[in-house]
Amino acid sequence: MTGAALPGVSLTFERAGSDSEPLRTDVAVFIGRTRRGPVGVPVRVGSWNDVVDTYGPPDGRSATPYALRGFFENEGRAAWVLRLSGPATASASAPWTGGYVFVARSPGAWANGGRITVRYRGSSVAGPPSLTVRVQVPGEPVEILAGVAPDEVVDRLATSRLISLVENDSGGPIPVDAPISMSWDLTLTGGADVPPGRDEYAAAVTAQAELPEPALVASPDLGTDLAGGDHSDLVLSLLATCAPLLDRLVLLDVPPELSTVDEVGAWVGALTDLGDEALLAAAAVYHPPLRVPSLVGTGLRTVPAAGHVAGLVARLDDERGAASTPANATLLDAVDLAVEYPEAQQVRLFEANVDLVRCVRGRGLVVWGGRTLSGDPRRRFVAHRRLLHVLVRAIRRVAAPLVFDVNSPELRLTLVRAITSVLLENFRTGALAGTRPEQAFRVVCDDTNNPSTQDPGTVVCDVEVAPAVPMEFVRLRLVLGQDRGLEVIES
Repeated sequence: MTGAALPGVSLTFERAGSDSEPLRTDVAVFIGRTRRGPVGVPVRVGSWNDVVDTYGPPDGRSATPYALRGFFENEGRAAWVLRLSGPATASASAPWTGGYVFVARSPGAWANGGRITVRYRGSSVAGPPSLTVRVQVPGEPVEILAGVAPDEVVDRLATSRLISLVENDSGGPIPVDAPISMSWDLTLTGGADVPPGRDEYAAAVTAQAELPEPALVASPDLGTDLAGGDHSDLVLSLLATCAPLLDRLVLLDVPPELSTVDEVGAWVGALTDLGDEALLAAAAVYHPPLRVPSLVGTGLRTVPAAGHVAGLVARLDDERGAASTPANATLLDAVDLAVEYPEAQQVRLFEANVDLVRCVRGRGLVVWGGRTLSGDPRRRFVAHRRLLHVLVRAIRRVAAPLVFDVNSPELRLTLVRAITSVLLENFRTGALAGTRPEQAFRVVCDDTNNPSTQDPGTVVCDVEVAPAVPMEFVRLRLVLGQDRGLEVIES
């Protein structure tokens, strides 16, 4: 905190480091469609420029690029991206000399119409033979590789963001002894986009769960790509995958075809009827969609709110800590709401545990709610779930190295001390209830929960934590087993 030039106080929030770190709770993972880029492979990006470099400029056909833009404009600092696609094909050129073909780096129609110009200069007094390759794809910056030795062109093109050079069936080396200059003009064709289906989304759900860093999950194109039972089943699968991890929150968007309060309420009701409270506690619904500046041409574009909300959550995480409610804060990079509900209808949505984005006079668009989908008072609040996520990540860090230690009083004491230090740190920051540590948490790892009849290769540690408001305990059980590693279970 630093003093201002005029009377008063200004606040300066210092950001943490940007390296990959599983203890962070401000990192998001986005599952959806992009213009280009690796399919099904998670990539970490640290800025909007990183997104454009890896996945290309937005083409207006998907919501994920807008969600990523909203995340970084709202001061999110790091995200993982899982690009989805059906069995699409990549653009390719006609065979080049020597039996080689230029192929787009990733599948889709994005490279169709791209032009590749190759200039060959034979050996002369100016130097040895060399190639110049110019790649021009619509909407992409031009790439030029100059002075490339013919026998190194395949390796040099491995650095291209747009194309690669692969051998055709005919094979054969690239000629290096042509006596004169030559040139080739080739066009990329044949690329096709195929929307992802249920199987592709299911694979992405599994892939994101294997990433230890993300604490927020968003899938901006899910409501467009899947409908009806497929959509509901995939949402439940996502929640069933994330809920047992106890370290991430799923930010859900209402499917875009639903706009009235009755439709939204029916959709939320269907989810709550199908899932149990533990699953529903892993998700929060943000509505309505936002109107944001178009990234293609002029005007405005309607996009789901979850990406922008994820950026706001990340920003408030840095400023206040994960245990604070990520609400009553203004969204950036959004200028309007797609639907403006009267107050009576807002109340109905709030009662259904939908977190609203509201237009507040003098403040702009404000997130107005911090509830999960769960009706259980112990699991209802987003702030409490994110506090739990922080604790679980920290407890894993201190407990995981002890997995292979011998079950003994010394091990139990080490475990209790390590976990107590984590909880004390959160108590001192005000995240926990009570005026004394014993009112805020309890850690038990003794003969009461580790009787002599228990498997000697297993250690059980019970942790009870009281969030600041309301004063209800959250119960965790840690099980260290030499045959199954560390397991954290919410009671």
